[in-house]
Amino acid sequence: MCGIIGVISKKEVKNFHADYFNPLSHALDQMEYRGPDNKGIWMEDGICLGHRRLSIIDLSADGNQPFHSSCERYIIVFNGEIYNYQELRSDLKNLGHSFRTESDTEVILAAYIEYGPDFCKVLRGMFALVIYDREEKQVVFARDRLGKKPLFLYENEEIIVFSSEIKFFHAFKNITLEINEESLLNFLSLQYIPGPGTIYQNIRQISPANVYSYNLNKSQGETLSYWSMFDYVGERKDIPEIEEIDSLIEKSIKYRLVANVDIGLLLSGGIDSSLLACYMHELAGKKVKAFNVGFADKSIDESVFAQKVAASLDLDLITLRLEDITVENFSSSIYHADQPLGDSAIIPTYLIAKSIGQHVKVFLSGESSDELFHGYDHYRYEKYFYQLGKLPFEGARTLMELISGVGIHKFDRIKNKLRSIGSFKNDTGVSRWTSILSPELSRNYLKTATQNKGNYEIQFQNFLQDFGKKSGKLESSLMLDLLTWLPDDLLVKTDRMMMACSVEARTPFLDHHLVEEVLRSSSHFNQPLFQSKNYLRQLLKKKLPDSVSQLISSRPKQGFETPKLQWLNSSLSELSSYLFSEENLKNNPYLNARMVSTLWQDAKKQKSGTNNRLVWNIFCFLEWYRQHESKFGFKK
Repeated sequence: MCGIIGVISKKEVKNFHADYFNPLSHALDQMEYRGPDNKGIWMEDGICLGHRRLSIIDLSADGNQPFHSSCERYIIVFNGEIYNYQELRSDLKNLGHSFRTESDTEVILAAYIEYGPDFCKVLRGMFALVIYDREEKQVVFARDRLGKKPLFLYENEEIIVFSSEIKFFHAFKNITLEINEESLLNFLSLQYIPGPGTIYQNIRQISPANVYSYNLNKSQGETLSYWSMFDYVGERKDIPEIEEIDSLIEKSIKYRLVANVDIGLLLSGGIDSSLLACYMHELAGKKVKAFNVGFADKSIDESVFAQKVAASLDLDLITLRLEDITVENFSSSIYHADQPLGDSAIIPTYLIAKSIGQHVKVFLSGESSDELFHGYDHYRYEKYFYQLGKLPFEGARTLMELISGVGIHKFDRIKNKLRSIGSFKNDTGVSRWTSILSPELSRNYLKTATQNKGNYEIQFQNFLQDFGKKSGKLESSLMLDLLTWLPDDLLVKTDRMMMACSVEARTPFLDHHLVEEVLRSSSHFNQPLFQSKNYLRQLLKKKLPDSVSQLISSRPKQGFETPKLQWLNSSLSELSSYLFSEENLKNNPYLNARMVSTLWQDAKKQKSGTNNRLVWNIFCFLEWYRQHESKFGFKK
C-alpha cells in the first residue's frame, strides 16, 4: 500500500529537471502519509518516477521502489497488494525467471515481462501501477478489476503526469486545473463523481480493469479492458453450492492474511464482519486482534454484538472510542477525500483509521458485501416496485400514498428518490436508487445553467446497455452499485481515509473470483422475502453457536448514522456559518448564491421538505473549494 507519482515527457522538454523533479519531490514529501517507510525517485531523460512506501511485504530495503528488473530494462512503481504473488512467483520460476527479493512488486514485473499486455489477468489483488520499458519507450498504466486503488492521469501533447491523488497535480506550476462543471453537477446529484471523469476538466481516472499503454517512439496510446462483470452476470442458472461459496471466501481470506506485519479485523458485530472473524479465527494460527467502534448513544452502539462474537471465538477485542466531530477532523477528511465527496461517513471512517493505526498497519474489513450479496433494503424493495410498475399509473400512485400513510419511513425515503410513480413502467433502474436529486433540480444550485449532456444518467444508461441484454430490471440496482457507487464512493472513502492514517484495509468479499462466482448465478437475486445475504447467513450458522449466530442474523442492519444537520449547527457551526455566508457564496464562481442561501436558511430552520443531504453535499464542496483555491498548500 503506497503512493505513486510521475512525469513522462512525450517530447523534449527544456528545463525538465527544474520544472518537474523538484515539484515531484515536494509532492512526495506531502504524500508521506500514504507511505511513511520510504521515499524513492528515479529519473532519466524526460522520465521521473516517484514512490512512497508503506511496508507490508518484504520489509527490507530490497522492496523499495521505483523497482528495477535485474536487466535494468524495466522500472515499476506500484501501489497495492498482490495476494497470489507467492503462487505466481513459483510459476514464473518454473518459466525461467529468477528473483532477488521477497516482494510482490518484483513478481508483477516478472509477470509483465513474461505475459506482456495480458499480465493483469494473472494478478489477484488490488493495484494501481506504472511500468516503463526503457528499450521500447513504452509506458503502461494499469488498475485492478474493481477499482480499489486509484490512478489519475493528466495528459497533453507534451507530457503525461500521473498520481495516486489529484491534489498533487497542484505541485506542478505548468499544469492548470479547471473545475469540470459537469462533474460538479453529478456530485450535487449523487454525492460522488462517477469515473472516469474527475472534478477537473483535464484529469481522468484510469478505469477499473483497464490498461493504458503509451509508446513514446510512436506517439501513440491504446486502452484495453482485461475484465468485465458483464461477462459473468447470469452465466448459469443454478445456485452455487454453499460449500463453493464457503471455499472461495476462505481462500480469499487466507490470501489476505499474508503479510510481514500484524493484521487485525474491524468487527462491527454484523453478519459480514462476524463471518470474517470466524474464518480468521480458523486460519490465523494465533489469537486475532479485533477492533470495534463503541458509541455513547446506545441506539447506534453495536458493541454488545461484537462482544458476543469475540467471546465465542476468543478474540482479542479492542473497543475504539472515537474523537468528537471537529472542524479540524472534518477538514482533514475533505482534504484526504481528494475530490468532493458527500458521503458523511468519511468522518467516522477517518477517525476509525486514526485509532486502528495506533495498533496495526493492516486490517480486514467486511465492506462491500452489501453490494455483492444485496444487503441493502432497496435491493429487496426493487421487487415490489417492479411489480408496481405493472399497475396503471393511478393505481401505483394510490398504493404508494397508502404505504407512506402508515408511517413506514423506509418507504418514505425511497418514495423521495423516485421521479414519479409513472417512471416505474419504463425506468431502467437508474433514477430510482442512485440519485439524491435529478440533474434538472441540481442544476438550479449552479450559477451556470448548462445543459450538461454528460450527466450521470447518460453514463449509467450506457453501463446498463450490455447488462440489459442478459438480465432484467431486478438486478439493475446491484450492478449499478458495483459499477459506480462502489468504486467512486465506498472504495474512495476507504482508500483515502485509511491511507491518510498509513493503514491498509483489505476487503475479502471483493476478491474477483468470489465476485465472478456470485454473479454467475441469476438465482442469486431470488432471496427469501425481506431476507438478504442468504449465503452469508447460512455460513454464519455453521460457524458460530446457535445462540450467537441467531442474535447476529436477526439484528437489524445498521450503518453509520450521521446527524449531518446536527453537526452543521453544533460542532461544525463556525465553519458552516462562514462557508454559507453571503460573502463566501457571492465569491464562489460555480454556485447560485441565492438558491444555496435559501436552502441553508431552510435547513437551519429545519423546514419541512428541505433536502439535508443536498445541504451537506454543498457544504462539502464549499470546504473542498476553499482548499482547492489555496492549491491544497502548494505554492506556484
